[in-house]
Amino acid sequence: MTIKELCCDLVFKKVKSQPNFNKYFITDFVAIQRKSFYTLLEKGIIEEFSKRNPITNTKKTIELFFYPNFYQLTPPKYTPTQAIIKSKSYTSKLYIPVQLTDQTIKIKKFKQKKEKIKNLTGVLKNNFQTLTTIQSRTYDELYFNTIKRHGIGSDSALLLKRQSFTRSKIIKLKWVYIGDIPLMTKRGHFILNGCARVIVNQMIRSPGIYYQKKIYENFATKWSEKPESSFTRYYADLICNRGTWLRIEMDKYNKIWAQMKRVPKIPMMWFLIAVGLTDKIVLKSIMDSKFLLYNLQEDPLNPKKKPLPYVKTPPAAWTKIYNLVFSKKLKKNTKLNKEDSITLQKTIELKSEQGRKWLFNKFMNPRTYDLGKVGRINFNTKLKLEISTNITTLTPQDFLAATNHLILVSKGFRELDDIDHLKNRRVRTSGELIQIQIGIGLVRLEKTIRDKITLLSGLSIQSFNKLGSLKKKSKNEKKTKTNTNYKVRISNIMNTKPFNGALREFFGTSPLSQFMDQINPLAELTHKRRLSSMGPGGVTRDSATLLIRGIHPSHYGRICPVETPEGKNTGLVNSLTAYARVNSEGYIETPFYRVYKGQVQKKTGLYFFSAKEEEKIKVAAPDLYTSEIGFLPNASIPVRIIEDFTKIGRNDIQYVGVAAIQMISIATSLIPFFEHDDANRALMGSNMQRQAVPILKPQRPIVGTGLEARAVSDSGHVLTAKYSGIVTYISSNKIIVYSSLN
Repeated sequence: MTIKELCCDLVFKKVKSQPNFNKYFITDFVAIQRKSFYTLLEKGIIEEFSKRNPITNTKKTIELFFYPNFYQLTPPKYTPTQAIIKSKSYTSKLYIPVQLTDQTIKIKKFKQKKEKIKNLTGVLKNNFQTLTTIQSRTYDELYFNTIKRHGIGSDSALLLKRQSFTRSKIIKLKWVYIGDIPLMTKRGHFILNGCARVIVNQMIRSPGIYYQKKIYENFATKWSEKPESSFTRYYADLICNRGTWLRIEMDKYNKIWAQMKRVPKIPMMWFLIAVGLTDKIVLKSIMDSKFLLYNLQEDPLNPKKKPLPYVKTPPAAWTKIYNLVFSKKLKKNTKLNKEDSITLQKTIELKSEQGRKWLFNKFMNPRTYDLGKVGRINFNTKLKLEISTNITTLTPQDFLAATNHLILVSKGFRELDDIDHLKNRRVRTSGELIQIQIGIGLVRLEKTIRDKITLLSGLSIQSFNKLGSLKKKSKNEKKTKTNTNYKVRISNIMNTKPFNGALREFFGTSPLSQFMDQINPLAELTHKRRLSSMGPGGVTRDSATLLIRGIHPSHYGRICPVETPEGKNTGLVNSLTAYARVNSEGYIETPFYRVYKGQVQKKTGLYFFSAKEEEKIKVAAPDLYTSEIGFLPNASIPVRIIEDFTKIGRNDIQYVGVAAIQMISIATSLIPFFEHDDANRALMGSNMQRQAVPILKPQRPIVGTGLEARAVSDSGHVLTAKYSGIVTYISSNKIIVYSSLN
């Protein structure tokens, strides 16, 4: 034994830290609401408007550009108290500078003349290219008045009108009123129409890729105890923030398919080649190629079943996928008449192009598919990729690595994922939920703006119903004239209804927007720290299983195992623990003290770890006896490593818990002698405390836990000083605090 260890043992006394000794060093209980709304104002609004830039018409002659970095919020018309009294909303008006670029077109007409054009298809192609790609300020353009069809490919007589177009660019910049944004009060709730509302935090599956298995059992009869046969299916779920969820599944015949909702399953070999990979790259990168080539060969056991064709090039794969996905829709259409219908003829010729667009819009278009930075990090970590976090769509490397990883999982070389682990679940706070709704409102606003500027521009190409024949103008079309010298104003194309309507729908009808529970301060505080697994993108009461409702080892210090409602919502609605907080990525963190060579380093501060980070450290319980200078006992100490418990020496311990109440919520920590209660009765007690009606003359409890004052102060029901100081005067009217910071 060294001299240092001997001295530590000499001064060792059974000094057990009080469970609530650091109660005033706990994070603010309502900080989860306020910080998330602050993040919305700092980053969320800017991100959503930046996604919509720029908004143009079909010909790109008019462009609308937002400058969200310079947005301004006006002071609210009413204070929170006035809004409640007058039944108004506590909101602020959002103004953003908008730039309108208008490239007007003036037309000068020339005399008409007849020309013979041999290649009708080439003229059509050149004409449409001229309309869409304009570079010079003054140019000539041809358009058709009449076409006399004499057959495809033969000479056609065309009457052409020659016109000269002059382009000029006009740029306007103006502050535009977008809509009203509800503001959060200091107490962490919103006031709409005089009613206090709380946005409940939502617990959802984190975006990324997750590998799981499902065992299917076949019983001979209903009364059979043992299954007659069973097989295992391995699958990978590719989860995103916005877009279509994709499942890569291996069936009982070891065949790999790509599956989506309301879409027939696609052979994975077709899918990989369709995203841009070659067959040589696929076969070299996959561990065992038989998992991909299975369905491209004849089945000797089932000779009637036709083998799927082998494809080598992306265009061939796009065509096959298009035929597979849209086969039912094509059957419903009328019979194809190549001579009369140009639309159906284009469909036949461009199947590969339409298949490519369908696949691109599903997984590679940033406007329709988004993994987020969290999802991209998950893909890179699990599949060992080095793709930039700025790329939030799926890439060919993702599909190839995911397929190869699935084969490794089926062979036992890789582990399955625990979907109930908190490292695979994240929290959507109130600010993020409002940001999603703002994005929905801006999509509606973009659609209305694009429709208006397209209508005001007045530039439209005549549509042809049949090849070589001009569509007859109706009486209404003859009366209307194209406005060539138009003027577009920002005030005419902007509208506040889409933005305000989206927010009104969310705050008024969303299951996550609830009336605030105001029976007592504890009820209000608990409501703002609640976690719900239900809502949009979550689970339902009927479909939730016991695994989702149960307690997981990763919940320690993050989700209270006691406080949850009784009935159908059991386990689906939970509460954060007293010391827990949510980081910027949405993962729940809990604090620990660092241990250095057996000594608890309390002066270095708290170290917060998420569930994924906690797997790498050795953690001891917080209720250990320590010496006067913070040394742990020189004996085998029980610790938790990942999900296992073992005993190690004090020098091997890395971190120790902060307090005994670290694993329970605020309401549960207010129960005296909680450790002696039955679990079912403790659950009822923590729920029924929120139903207690406040008394007229408040009194101190005879027996308390020490957190009563902190719970009331953070709820906002008491007066709080801005600075610490000395109380020099107190009366029923005012309190004077002397502070050097004033």
